[in-house]
Amino acid sequence: MITSLDEDTSTVTPTAKEATETLPAPEADTATRTWTRSVAARWRLLAAIAFLVISLAVAAAVYYGPHREDRETAAATGQALAAAQQGAVALLSYAPDSLDRDLTNARSHLTGDFLTYYSQFAEQILTPAAKQKDVHATATVVRAAVIDVRPDTARVLLFINQTTTSRDNPTSAQAASSVKVGLTKVDGTWRISSFDPA
Repeated sequence: MITSLDEDTSTVTPTAKEATETLPAPEADTATRTWTRSVAARWRLLAAIAFLVISLAVAAAVYYGPHREDRETAAATGQALAAAQQGAVALLSYAPDSLDRDLTNARSHLTGDFLTYYSQFAEQILTPAAKQKDVHATATVVRAAVIDVRPDTARVLLFINQTTTSRDNPTSAQAASSVKVGLTKVDGTWRISSFDPA
């Protein structure tokens, strides 16, 4: 027995109308793809910009970090060296007629226990001797070198010549010495905290 195609449901193909109803509309598919590409492009652009910014920040930190430390260390070295030299000259240079001013100047370069020690020494020994024996002392730094510099402390080696005259010895006597000067930063200024023979 022959069955017609209309009655055989196993071999029935969908009509053109049914096929178009099941397929998505081409315009909607294109719009979705365009939107997806646009979002992906924006994310790629944002990722590239973020990567560039992070790379520049890392490069700047790597480049400028050590250079800033070097500049700060160089500045601290120069300041500590100058403070040690000026302080040593102030400590070892004095005259009877300007003694009070000289001692005040010397104290302005000192800090801590060394300031206390020097004040007692100046009052008990230096002032009476300078006035009674008419002692004039002048110091000059011949050479100076930094031993160690840290943010708030430093050590400097000084080679000093000191010329002294007195009533008992009017011809100048010269003495050469080397001194290790310890410095401490107080309110942004380097001050001598120790003064020891080297």
